[in-house]
Amino acid sequence: MTETPLNRLAVLGVLAGIGTGLLVAALNRAIVTTERLVYGVDHLKALDPGSQVTPLRLAITLVVVGIITSWSWYLLNRFGRPAVSVPGTMNGTPMPLWETLCSVFLQVISVAAGAPVGRENAPRVAGGLSASWIATTFKLDPQARRILIASAAGAGLAASFHLPLAGALFALELLLVEMTTRAVVTTMLTSAIAVAVTSIFIEPHPIFSTVELNETPAMLGAALIVGIIAGMLGHWFGIVARKAVAARPRGAAILWQMPLAFTVVAVISYLVPGVSANGRWAADTIFTTGLPVATLLLFVVLRMGIVIMCFRVGTVGGNLTPAFSLGATTGAIIGIALAGLFPSLSLSAFAIMGAGAFLSTTMAAPMFGMIAAIEFTDMPAQGYLPMFVAVVGAALAVRLWGIITNKNQRIQPFTSAAWTGEAEVKP
Repeated sequence: MTETPLNRLAVLGVLAGIGTGLLVAALNRAIVTTERLVYGVDHLKALDPGSQVTPLRLAITLVVVGIITSWSWYLLNRFGRPAVSVPGTMNGTPMPLWETLCSVFLQVISVAAGAPVGRENAPRVAGGLSASWIATTFKLDPQARRILIASAAGAGLAASFHLPLAGALFALELLLVEMTTRAVVTTMLTSAIAVAVTSIFIEPHPIFSTVELNETPAMLGAALIVGIIAGMLGHWFGIVARKAVAARPRGAAILWQMPLAFTVVAVISYLVPGVSANGRWAADTIFTTGLPVATLLLFVVLRMGIVIMCFRVGTVGGNLTPAFSLGATTGAIIGIALAGLFPSLSLSAFAIMGAGAFLSTTMAAPMFGMIAAIEFTDMPAQGYLPMFVAVVGAALAVRLWGIITNKNQRIQPFTSAAWTGEAEVKP
């Protein structure tokens, strides 16, 4: 038999989970250390470490981060071997060890220092690196290699945010696009092991505050409306984000484009405190105390512009936390607009449903978007149905838009392949 037996693949999944968990623990430690050095506090103690310094100090820091990061990426791309994405190594291309390690640590350090993008791309790539080495060492067949590397990539995301089920679904829904027994067992086992290993070194902490939903007709009706609107906005945001990544500078142009973009971010952050970083502060504040509608409108416009601009100038990172935050802001705006129709529903309920719907279409992954929102907030079970309705509404809205415009709305998942040229999105 040329196919690797499930029991052997499961054992290798355990090894990949351990390796991924250790790498993610090192990445998370780098994040905490950087935040403490730059801002004097880390995200374990404060929602937004950047808010702990003066606006002027934050602005200066962002300008410096832009300069240092631009040179770091330029030198790595100029003198290092070409980067290989997780889908690329799933197909048999080995990842260069030192260049990949430099890349993932550079990503998380820049995000910790203030780059307004998500950090989840780095742990996914780190997981892929760990499993790639194992797959090559044990000479796995092509199908087993794909499963193991995808499982470890999803496990990296899971370990970074303590999202074991969402990490497994990321691997199944976006990377493997299959639900065979071998794939399900390996992804879930690898994800669980990686989360457990990382938790030994970095104590799990809540990412967002809990939001309670219910199954009343009003809640389900609101979920459908929020899902349609937030889902379409997330879909369009995802398209623009992918085009921005595809148009990023490939050579020395990054040395002026990235510092210029970060200078713009610095000015905006000075004038509008709280709008920089990855958006966690805004989302959690909406979930707990709420924000005025004018602030919400300003935040959603500025945050979208900042994230797209940073992707366009070559800032390497993820879309998970930014999309979740934008969805929460969008949902809250919808909730304020519909307050007369749904007076019994809280603003936080609209926000969390908007976050799940927006994330699901931005990432082109309905199941992942729903489960990530649930695990992010430790949501009680009675909230699952409205979240399901919101995400299904988002998916159907995108499909209906495709029928109306007579255009295929299917887009590529937002994975590390977008940054390596292996899955370019044509403008």
